[in-house]
This record gives sequence, structure tokens and C-alpha cells, in this order.
Amino acid sequence: MEELTWARILLAVAVMAAASISDWRSRTASDLHWYIMGVGGSLLFGAQLVEEGEPWIFLACLALITLVFVDLLRDRRGIFEEGVNVLPLVLYVLTFLAFGYLSLEHFGEDRYWTMLTIPLLIVFFFIMYQLDVIKGGADAKALIALSLVFPLYPELAGLPVLELNDPAALTILPFPVLVLFNGAILTLLVPVGMLLVNLFRRDLRFPLMLFGTRMSIEDAKKKHVWPMERVADGKVRTVLFPRSDDEADWDALKQAGVDRPWVTPKVPFLIPLTLAVPFSLLVGNLLLYLMGA
Repeated sequence: MEELTWARILLAVAVMAAASISDWRSRTASDLHWYIMGVGGSLLFGAQLVEEGEPWIFLACLALITLVFVDLLRDRRGIFEEGVNVLPLVLYVLTFLAFGYLSLEHFGEDRYWTMLTIPLLIVFFFIMYQLDVIKGGADAKALIALSLVFPLYPELAGLPVLELNDPAALTILPFPVLVLFNGAILTLLVPVGMLLVNLFRRDLRFPLMLFGTRMSIEDAKKKHVWPMERVADGKVRTVLFPRSDDEADWDALKQAGVDRPWVTPKVPFLIPLTLAVPFSLLVGNLLLYLMGA
């Protein structure tokens, strides 16, 4: 099964890397990335189910939950918006019934729990997005697609490199959730990078030097950055964590005599999420390791 594991890893890393490059350049990532990753992951898992000789209902559930995934990415009217939208309603009812039948016939089997993980992860990430814990729509879609790529924890000989007292602790989290956690940990490297850049440039102003750099207003207008300095009541004030919905008033800063304001880059979370896929495979659950599990 290592061939399928490597195929999953290559699929996820390649698609997420391409989406990250697009996100970095334009701050947008086409849904085509997530269609490819989610449907591709579903096909790989389907091939594994066939190879293992699992009953037909497993493949039926996988096909239905894949259609649910595709439906989530589509821009359509709600099921009960302007009447009844029959097709998605039928899809969700059939999916619910199929998983109900799966639970009656195969409850407790190993692959049953693997199959159940997929819809649970999809619901989990959808709720996290609705609660604004996951900020970007592309980030949520990437994690939902990962749920189809990695319905089970990828295991390769010799990995992860960090050893825990309890090997079972490595798989205590579904792999897509581990990617989310490790992606959040990797974002902590941003202040380290900012600090090194500012030390090299000798732009020393704490704590701004941990979260941004100085840049000319002309350059800032061309780049994806937020100003960390704002003009309010005629005075230049510092905003350590600017809000994403704040409008940048570069002209007001220039009129106030600020030629090189402090700015913070709009780093798409999709980038650390992408790095977190191989990182999670190599390192495993870093949080549990640091806690001495």
C-alpha cells in the first residue's frame, strides 16, 4: 500500500503547491485545484477499497460523499432557497441513507471508521470556517479536499522522525487536522523571518520588527501588504495587527511625512498549510512531542 500512500502525498503536495503559488501572486486560488485534489484522492481511496475487497456499500458511500464535496464547491442557490432545489436535496438524503446502511451492516469494522472519518472531517472544517476559526475560503476548501486524500493516516517506514513514548499518539488526530495544527505552528516562523530581515537592514523598532518590514509607499502600493501605521486625528499611530477589512490610506501617510511606513505582508495561510503536509509526514504530532507525550 506504500504506492498509494506516495500517490496521495504527491497529489496533495503538487496541487497545494500550485494553489499556493497562485495565492501568493494574486491572492486567489481556483477551485479547480480542490476538484483535482478531492476527486483524485477519492479515486485513490476507491482503488484501495477495491484492492481490499470491501463490500459495494463502501464504494457507494465514497462516491456519494465525493459528490457532496463537489456540491460544496459549487456556487448554487440553497436547497430551500426560492423553493426546493431537488438535486442537492436528493444527494444529501441518499448520502445520509447510505451511511446509515453502512453503520447497520459494518459498524465497528476498521474501514467503517475510516469511511466515517471523511464526512466528519468535512463537517468539522465547514463549521470551523463558519465560526471564522479558518479565515480563508481557499484554506477551508483545501482542508476539506485533504479529507478525501487522507481518510487514513499515511504511514511510511521510518517516519515520522520524532519518536514518542506511545506510537499510537502519532495517529491520535486525523491527518488533515494534524496538517491544520502544524500549519498554525509553522506560521510562528514568520516573526522569526521578519526579525532576521530587520536585523540585517538595521530597522530596529520593537515589536514592529517582529511582524513587518519598512517599505516605500510606492512599493507598498504594488504589493500585498497592510500598513502597520495609520493616520488618525492628525497623528501617525501604530497598528500592530491591522484588520483585513481596513482600507490602506497611503496618501494620508505620505502627507503626514511617512515615506517608508512599517507594513506587514498578507501571507496566505495556504502556504503554511502546504508546507505542513510534508512536515506532518516527517515530524508527526509536534505539539504532543513538545508536551512530552
